[in-house]
This record gives sequence, structure tokens and C-alpha cells, in this order.
Amino acid sequence: MNVAFVVILAFGLLALIAWGVRTLPEERWQMLAAVPVTKSEDGSWRGLNLTFYGFFSATGTTFGLAIMLVLLASVGIAIVTAFSLAFLILLICVPASRLVAATVERKRNTFTIAGAAFVATIVLPLFLLVAHPLASRFLHRDIPVLPTLASTVIGYVLAESIGRLACLSFGCCYGMPLSEADPRLARLFQKHNLIVRGSTKKAAYASGLAGEPLIPVQAITSALFATSGIVGIGLYLAHQFRLAALIPAFVSWLWRAWSESLRADHRGTSHISAYQVMAIVSALYLAVFLLLLPSGAAAVPNLAGALSQLFSAPVILLLQVVWVGLFLYYGRSRVTESTLSFRVVTERI
Repeated sequence: MNVAFVVILAFGLLALIAWGVRTLPEERWQMLAAVPVTKSEDGSWRGLNLTFYGFFSATGTTFGLAIMLVLLASVGIAIVTAFSLAFLILLICVPASRLVAATVERKRNTFTIAGAAFVATIVLPLFLLVAHPLASRFLHRDIPVLPTLASTVIGYVLAESIGRLACLSFGCCYGMPLSEADPRLARLFQKHNLIVRGSTKKAAYASGLAGEPLIPVQAITSALFATSGIVGIGLYLAHQFRLAALIPAFVSWLWRAWSESLRADHRGTSHISAYQVMAIVSALYLAVFLLLLPSGAAAVPNLAGALSQLFSAPVILLLQVVWVGLFLYYGRSRVTESTLSFRVVTERI
């Protein structure tokens, strides 16, 4: 069952990412819907745009949350405890995604998953160290620190592997044009580059790069994160919790540190971006923490029991509520608007 679970996840993510890389940079795949808000004097309506960025951000986060819940439940953590921990992480990360972007990029209407992940990376290990003895003493429940941290890291990288499809759709987090890249990189991506289409994509209105072949940073990120997450799940189910946390953490943060040098979007004014500093600090911080953390009591993941808990009406309902909340938060476009008009099709009356 463990092998089947990992293989199905791997092929499902591969198919989704392959479709997304081919499809989402097209102009058609930025706006999901437009909702009329205010009527103008000429009879048209000013519309609020709901984006595929919000759809894939919400889907990725909810998927990562579901994976985290399954992994936690597999080592005997009650689903209520697991959901409480996940809710606390979201409570930290969702506001941080905007606050860090506002601080680093001086833009109020921008989100940064890297900044949110950095805040969670610093806070979560310390929180688990404090929560572990308190939960045992007052709640009579054990929260194993190493499996909990590993499940969180795995959930994060898988969430972002899908979340990067949101960037493909909105045209953000884009790589530099091949015309400005190192000749070796330009040759490497001569056939496999990314072209963003549409004037409302961020690469177009922020950098004038619509129609330009770009280094496919978002696609590489999505594939690397998905691969490291799948490897992490395999190690987790094989009881290798330390490696299950270390490998996805290292792959995600070290790639983020290097990939910053491949990007063309605004990353602050310094030569080394704040996000690169965050990535390096996070990698070192987690490495020291994970290597020094004692293994604790051995836990044997029970995937069948965990899946039976996930596929229950209350858990599915809660995940749906989380998805809707995240979609409304991330999916309401603040940098685009639309004009809508309606008419009656008289020949169909």
C-alpha cells in the first residue's frame, strides 16, 4: 500500500505539472472569473477578477495540508491535534506571505510564499519543542517532534510544487530572458524555455517580457519540490523521519537560494536578495535543528488507518472550508480589474 500511495502521488503530480507548464503561461489561464461589483453610468460594470493564481494557491496549500494530516495520523497523532497544528501554521503563514513581501519588495498587493515559509521555518521547530512536554503533561497526548516536523516539511514542498503553477498562470516569479542569461544557460534552455503571453501577466506589465523566452524557474521549482516531497514521503513511510525532513528542506531552500539569481522580477534593491538570505538561514537552521534533535520513541506509520481518518466527512468539510478561505484571500486580484456588460439574447427568448 505504501508503494502504491507513493507511485500514484508521483504520477499524479507529474501529469499535473506537465499540463500546467504547457498550458498555464497562455493568456487564457490567468482569470478564472469576473464578478460585477460597481455599475458605471454607461451601463457596464466594474468587475472583480478571480484568478487561477488563487485557485492553484488554494489547491496546493490544501493538498499539502491533507498530506501533512495523513502523515501525522499515520504515526498515531489524533486528527484533531494534527488539524490544530496545521491551522496554527496557516495562521502564521498566510498573513506572513503579505507582510514579508510588503517589507522586502515595498508592495502591499504582493504575496511571497518564500517569506511565509521562512517565518514558519523559524517558529515551528521552537514551538514543537515547547508543545511536546506540555501536550504530554496537560493533554496526555504525545506529539513526536521529528515525525511532526518531517510531515510539515513534506506538506510544504508538495504544496508549493502545485502552488508554483499559480505563478505560471499569473506570470510572476519569472526567470530572466535568455537574451540576458549566461550563454551556457541560454543554450541549455533554448528548446525548453517559458514564454508568457498576455498584457495583464506580471512579467508583461512589470518587466515588459511578454513573448520573450525566459528561463523556466517556476517549472523547475515545481518539479524539484514535487520530487523531493515524494522522496520525503517514501522515507517517512520507511521510518526514516530525519532524512524525510532533511532532504525536502535542503532541496527546497538551497534551490531557492540559487534560483534567485535566475529571476528577473524585482527581489529588492541589494545585490544578494533578502530571500536568498532567508533561504540560506533556513537551510542552516533546519540542518542544525534536525541533526541535534533526538530520535525519540520509534513510530511505525500506519497509512491505511491514516487514510480512513482523512476520508471522513468532518475532515473533508474542514479541508473544503480551508480551500474556499484561501481562494478568496489569494484569488481576488488587486492589480487587475475588468469591465463587464450584459445583454439579452433576443433570438432565444
